[in-house]
Formats: sequence, C-alpha cells, structure tokens
Amino acid sequence: MIATLILFFASLLFLGCSDSEVAGGTSIDQGIVALEKWKVEGVSQKGPFITGSTVSVLELGGNSLLQTGKVFKSSIKSDKGDFVVSGSSLASQYALLEVNGYYRNEITGKKSSGPLTLNAITDLSNRKNVNVNLLTHLEFERVKKLVAEGKSVADAKAQAEREILETMAMNESSGAFEDLDIFKSGEGNAKLLAISILLQGDEDVAGFTERLGKFSMELARSGSWNDSVTRTTIADWAYEMELLNDFHDDEPDEDDSGHGFSGIRENILKWGISDSLPDFEKYANQFWADNYGLGKCSDSNKGDTAVNTNALSKRYGEYFVCDSAKWVFANKRTSNYKGTYGTLIDERDGHTYKTVKIGKQVWMAENLNYNYQTEITHSLCYQDLEENCTKFGRFYPFAAAVDSAGLFSDGGLGCGHADDARSDNCTLKDSPRGVCPEGWHLPSKNEWEQLLTTVGGAVKAATVLRTADGIGTDDYGFNIIHTNNIEGYYNGVFYWATSGVKSYGLYSCLLIFNIDQDNIASPNFQCGFNPNTAFPVRCIID
Repeated sequence: MIATLILFFASLLFLGCSDSEVAGGTSIDQGIVALEKWKVEGVSQKGPFITGSTVSVLELGGNSLLQTGKVFKSSIKSDKGDFVVSGSSLASQYALLEVNGYYRNEITGKKSSGPLTLNAITDLSNRKNVNVNLLTHLEFERVKKLVAEGKSVADAKAQAEREILETMAMNESSGAFEDLDIFKSGEGNAKLLAISILLQGDEDVAGFTERLGKFSMELARSGSWNDSVTRTTIADWAYEMELLNDFHDDEPDEDDSGHGFSGIRENILKWGISDSLPDFEKYANQFWADNYGLGKCSDSNKGDTAVNTNALSKRYGEYFVCDSAKWVFANKRTSNYKGTYGTLIDERDGHTYKTVKIGKQVWMAENLNYNYQTEITHSLCYQDLEENCTKFGRFYPFAAAVDSAGLFSDGGLGCGHADDARSDNCTLKDSPRGVCPEGWHLPSKNEWEQLLTTVGGAVKAATVLRTADGIGTDDYGFNIIHTNNIEGYYNGVFYWATSGVKSYGLYSCLLIFNIDQDNIASPNFQCGFNPNTAFPVRCIID
C-alpha cells in the first residue's frame, strides 16, 4: 500500500513537471496563453502607409518568439494607414505585425519611391489596438535577443524602448511604442515623428532601409546605436533643417522639402489627416545638440554658450548660445577653404584684393571696391554707407561695370545705359575689361557657367561658393556675401555678367544667387536686366 502511494505521488510529480515545460521556460513563468479568437486594429505609419499596403499577423511560438509559419493577412484600408486583422487559433498570444507597402514621405510630402516593411511585436491577450511604426520596428530584434537571454516579453519591450530613446537623446518616459501616433499630441508622439524624420533625412527608400537595418541590428547586439558617422550626418542635416526655417517662404513649390522643419510640417499637414502635429522640432533639435556635445538648454541656463565638439561634424568648432530653451548659432562659421589665397594690387588706387584659383580660372575672392566716377554714371556704397563699401565692395550700374566712358578700354564704350539709342550705338565685347584692374576683366556669362560647373553644378554652388555663414560653407574661398541691391528692390546675391547677345535691347546680364531670407535656389542667369540698377562686380584674370 505504501509503495503504491509513493508511486502515485511520484507519478503526479512527473506529470506536473512535464505539463509545465515549454522551450526556454515554463508556461507558468512566462504566462503563455492560447487564443481562440482575436482581433487587432491600428494605424501603420512612417508617414502613413497608403491604401492597399499588406498587413500580416504572424504567430510567434511561445517565449521563443520564433515564427511558426501561421499567417493572417489583411490590407491598409485608406491613406491614413488604418487596418483591421482578425483570426483564430493562436497557440501563443505573442504575434508579429508586419506592414509592407508604399508610404508617405514626411520630408517631401509625396509617396515613397519604393516599398518599405515595418514590424511590431505585440501581446494580443491584452491588446486590441496596435500601431505599427518606426519605433516598434526598431525594438523588435532587440526584444527577441533579450527574451532569448531570459527576460519576459514585457520586460524586454520596456528595456528596448528605454534604450532606443536614450540613444536618440530623448530618454524621458513616453509610453508604449504601440500606442504612438504621429498625428496626436503628446511627448511620445512628438518623439516618434522626430525620429521618423531624422532617420529618413535626405535618404531615398533604399538608403533609409539600409540605415534602419543597421540601427536595428546594432541595437539588438548592444542596446545602443553608436554609428558616429551616420549619427553625425543626421545631426548636420537636422541642424540645416532648423536653420532653413528662417528662410521659409509662403509660395508653394513643387517640392517644399528645401524649407526646413517648417516645410516638413506643412507637407504633413497637407495630407489632411490632422490639423495639428506634436512638437517634433523640439526633439529633432535635441538630437543634433546632443550629437554636437552642447549639453542641455533650458530657461535655467539661458545665455550660456557651448562649442560643437564633434570633429566629424561639418560645423565642428562653431559656437552656440542657449536661447528660448534651444541652442542657436552664435558666431560666424569657419570657412571650409584650406587653400592659399593670391594677391592682387589695383594700381589705380592701391587697393589690395585676395584672389583664388578655382579649376583653371583665377578670380578675385572679394567684390571690387574701385570708386568709378563719371558725369553719366558712378559707383555707390550699399545703403549709401561708407563702411558698407569696406564690407561689400562697391555697387555698380551696368554702365559703370562695363566702363561705358572708356576710361580703361573701349570694350564697353557707350554701353550699359537704359537709353535705347545709347544701347544701339555700342557693340559690347563678351568679356570687356570694364571697371576691373589691368590684366583682369568683367566675367562673361560663359565664364560664370564654367565656375558653377567646376564646383559641382549650380545647385551645389549656392552653398559652397557662399561665405561661411548660416547657409554657406565657402569650400573654395570665393566668399560670396549676401546683400540686397543698392535700391533695395531685390533680395539676394547678384553679380554683373556680359553676353554678346542682346536681350530686350540690352546687353546687361546678371548671375543671380537667390540665397536670401525669401528664397533659396541655385544660381541662374537673367539677361536684359535694368542696367541702371547697381550690383557688385567680381573680376576674373585675363
């Protein structure tokens, strides 16, 4: 009898152990729950995935989180990215939601050029709503690794969420990633939108997908993202976006992506899904400030200054000041030009100019400052202030620029006046000496175009030829300085050019750098311009 009882209890003990065992732990420890019927709905966002994108729910096997092969499919119902999926007979409450399709790009405001896949791991036993987004995607591989190391799914998700926000310099509590929505208010939603915008940057879908994959896998391994090169690239891009807010205009463009965070905000609002967005700019700015090593900026340290200590940054060494709870540029940038300047001495007045060789051309690296005076036309100081002649050089009507009085050569004799009779009585040479020093001449339209080609094209020239300021990098030492024209009618950077072809009865041509507060665009030419308006002159060597 006693032997029988011992055998009975031993059997119970064996059965109890066998029933509780599952791969990697016990059902009691991990709380694995089979689901007979379930339904989940939510939104999928990068920007929102468009109508018809595929939504899949993949069964995950218990606490191993490995796919079992059972899949339930649905699709995005509208361009808001909303979906509903339902099914039955899941052996575990853990599932992977996978969305694949085209999405709306926040940077351009347009549909993505290719498809993207985003994931979210969830517990369907306590969730009926799951949003699939960039953050749920980034945490997935990390959660799997932490679970494999013995953590519960809930603890693994909580840890992964903290790590992602910390590595993006946004480590305040934000709530579960599956609840976040870029169109709703709240700090967590602002962080989601900021990170979505930052990681997209100026990458196409292929580049963005690669960036996302590298981030996800490094996070899975170490719990952080330490790719300093990519992080700095993103930080520099984000700072440019913040800077461009000051130059945003109200004119609709085919692609508004060039107007910084303000333009991005407008692009998203134009989708008509919401009439407001969370304050993503705060967290985007927080990211680049952290990458630059600037520290915290709040009302308590307003007025403090800090320097960008990130040697990988294009803005390394620049100073910033804490103002209105964010870091703002505090001083003139350091030029990227590392070459050697030449010297030009104008024998007419003894003025010394820096010169620079760009490609096969040699240019003055400063605006001309010769005081041209005749009975008919003369040079001027910007805003009639003598100190502006020192800062910007002199401004010349076209007749002064081409030396219409023939003081130095006959290449522009009688030319450059608005009077049709005078214009018809001259034959302007394509590259006259004009008002330039001996051995130098007024650049032709072709010579300006050669310069733009040498530096990488007109679009690039708008930045690399401009003096090192909020926009420019001065890569070639050309040192273009922004001013209005002398009459204040135009805003931008303008230089006289010559052309042997008349336009509207006039020879006058302008190279126009529209890189000012109202418009940021690549340089372009306009001929037949009012020759009585005064603009700067740059001379090129013969």
